Amino acid sequence: MGGVVVQAAKDKAKAKDTSAGVRQQAMRTSGPEAVDAPLAKDVSLSMWGVHESLVGIPYLDRDAEAEVVEAFEEERPVLVLGDSMVGKTRMASKLVAELFPNRQVVIPDIPNGVATLMNAGEIPVESIVWLDDLERYLADPKDLKTKWIDQLQQAGNVVVATMRESFYERFQPSDDMPRTQWDTLLRFRVVRLKNDPEERKKLAAFSPIPRIRDGILKHGLGTYAGGGFLAVERLESGRVTTPIGAALVLVAIDWQRTGISEAIPEETAIKLSGLYLAEPSSPLDPEQVRSGLAWATDNSSGGSTYRLTTRASDGNLRPFDYLVDHVASSRKAIPNEVWEAAAQSDASPGRLNTAGVSANMLGRQEIAERFFVRAAEMGDPEGMANLATARERQNRIAEAETLHRRAAEAGSPHGMTGLAVILLRSGRTEEAEGLLRVAAVNGDADAMANLGFIMMRRGEEDEGRGWYRRAAAAGSGLGMTNYGMQLEGEGRQEEAEALYRAATARGNGAGMYQLSLILSRRGEDAEAERLLTRAVRHGNPAAMAVLASHMEGMGNQAEAERLSTMAADRGDAYGLALQGKRMAERGELDGAEKLLKRSAEQGFTFGIHCLGVLLARSGRMEEAKVQYRKAITDGDAQSMVNLGLLLTEEDRKEEATALYQQASDLGLPLAMFLLAEDLEDKGRQQEAEELVKKAASMKEPRSITKLGMVAAERDDYDEALRLLRQASTMGHRHAAECLKVLNDHLKAKEK
Repeated sequence: MGGVVVQAAKDKAKAKDTSAGVRQQAMRTSGPEAVDAPLAKDVSLSMWGVHESLVGIPYLDRDAEAEVVEAFEEERPVLVLGDSMVGKTRMASKLVAELFPNRQVVIPDIPNGVATLMNAGEIPVESIVWLDDLERYLADPKDLKTKWIDQLQQAGNVVVATMRESFYERFQPSDDMPRTQWDTLLRFRVVRLKNDPEERKKLAAFSPIPRIRDGILKHGLGTYAGGGFLAVERLESGRVTTPIGAALVLVAIDWQRTGISEAIPEETAIKLSGLYLAEPSSPLDPEQVRSGLAWATDNSSGGSTYRLTTRASDGNLRPFDYLVDHVASSRKAIPNEVWEAAAQSDASPGRLNTAGVSANMLGRQEIAERFFVRAAEMGDPEGMANLATARERQNRIAEAETLHRRAAEAGSPHGMTGLAVILLRSGRTEEAEGLLRVAAVNGDADAMANLGFIMMRRGEEDEGRGWYRRAAAAGSGLGMTNYGMQLEGEGRQEEAEALYRAATARGNGAGMYQLSLILSRRGEDAEAERLLTRAVRHGNPAAMAVLASHMEGMGNQAEAERLSTMAADRGDAYGLALQGKRMAERGELDGAEKLLKRSAEQGFTFGIHCLGVLLARSGRMEEAKVQYRKAITDGDAQSMVNLGLLLTEEDRKEEATALYQQASDLGLPLAMFLLAEDLEDKGRQQEAEELVKKAASMKEPRSITKLGMVAAERDDYDEALRLLRQASTMGHRHAAECLKVLNDHLKAKEK
């Protein structure tokens, strides 16, 4: 027994040592002598991550503090957002130290300290978990999983994070690419700290020193105190005094902007620095390079409050955050060579995906695809899903389905949703619903939106609306759009438009399309057309079909067919109808019927009508009449006329006349003409003539021809010729024949 007890004690001591080792490896707040994290009241400003101050300004209360305190009271993780050096970290650390002075503070190493702790089962309890610069933990999704935030909260921890606003925007979901990190960000209560001019005035008023007061008013409290504006001035001066040093800083900034990593290898920075020199020289002078590196990493300027770049633990160069945001705000393009180098660099699949999303956001789809290809080749499910989305945008649907399926089988919710959408388009609803439910349970917002669509189509409207609301709240542009359409149907136009605009801001093509319809109805045609074109670029099939119709009307048949084919390939009802109609006109009846049936199955009136036309031309009159009656239920005037014509052939004239009257009342010119013929047969000449004139004013060729013939009978040859030429130009054969007869008659008369 003694041996067993001794061994148990040894095992326990070993486990404790292992635990201590894990904590020391993963926590910045654990030094070599201390395993336990310090108390909040004992953590220094530098350990919190607060920038050193150029001037001795005491802490000044910020307007956003009340929101942070409210989040603590709700026991929710809190994320303070704002631009670099706006004072996020200072405000949050001050509140934590005041409200939880005796709690231990756990500051995990960047980027994988959280992962090290959680994977080892070393979950902090009743502590402060401090995640300053949250974007650095999130850059690779494997380093900070959503479930870990939940576990930290459940263990009674106060989880506090800060993040630059530009990164928060980058992580937001869009139709272009999924954002794995967004699911994690949704766990936080967001508090925004802004460099607000009104708050600047209030803060400046607290300082009795004019120089400091002016600095706060001009730059904002954090930027002035931390020297951010001086860093910008130093970089600009360096372009003249130390051009290679400035070039090294600029390439480090752009390297981080690609998303491939936050620090660039020194060798790569030197190799690319020539791109940023006004007069590039090759090879670079080694002494100038050494001098430039010393300048870029020196902190003797600015009161030692900053370095333009710092050395990471691996020796790579990391740029000053404020400078990254400053350059990014200029929207200056990242050079091709930097993208190329990033695409070839060693990186984890998570980083490759992050870089691919960054490239895609900046319009560099070809580079984005290279990142995704590499991630997919490494077996990463998110890389497969991202690559599938890129392939789908290229209309390579079969490849997209294969990639989505591989991602889904590997457990990716985004892959499941992508595959489900393709299955829905091909009518495999049951299989799609199963995938969507799994993805929705795993937090995929677009899965929720698509589930809502299935429920709505099935008639389960309450559940459908519920899914739409959940999807919209979770940040899905598709969910916002679908929920907006429900609100619009209820007459809640302003709320619907707000949702469409929010969806558009997230790059959702459906939101752009719906917003374009609102603007078009409002007469804002130029903006509506611009949004329609954007919606097409973002892969919205409804927009593709509408633009195809526009192109056809302009006589651009090749572009019309390209767009309608893309819309049909994505299962859009209008696209299927347009493509089916075009195939029927070419005599490809079997293929046309399949497409039109798929359109009709979605309840699309134009598709139902076109299917009726195809069936009638194939001699399947009874089937055609069934389709026409379905379309008539939706108020389709052209189907009323077509059914009327079939009934006329069956000598069911009264029924036909009633249909012509109904279509005429709806404003269809052809129905007016047919109704006029019936009235003329009944001796009601004046009513018939008025209808013909009205139809002719609406450019109906048969009515114009009729009026031309009447004019000829009155010997009003000039009017007759004008009208018959007009109808003939519109392609009306009978008008052309009448015009020839009239011209021959007039020539003979002249002789």
